[in-house]
Amino acid sequence: MAHLEGQVEVLQAQIAALEAADEHRRTELADARDEVAEAKAAAREAKARAEERRHLIDELREQLTDARAAGSHEGDGRGTGRGWLARRTRS
Repeated sequence: MAHLEGQVEVLQAQIAALEAADEHRRTELADARDEVAEAKAAAREAKARAEERRHLIDELREQLTDARAAGSHEGDGRGTGRGWLARRTRS
């Protein structure tokens, strides 16, 4: 009988250790999920910033093209060469 009681105590200790390990893994999993959520949010923010920069680059390219076109017309009296400045101040 004492032998069986000893085995039960050993099994109870093993169960307690497994439960503690399981709780530790659950905590690690929750932390990992939090990190994933933060990383996804950071990625969304970075994507939004990149899109804003793309729009700014497109706008600047358009202004440069317009400025070059206005500059090429400056000598023939059709442009003032400052149309890009007027558009910039209106924006």
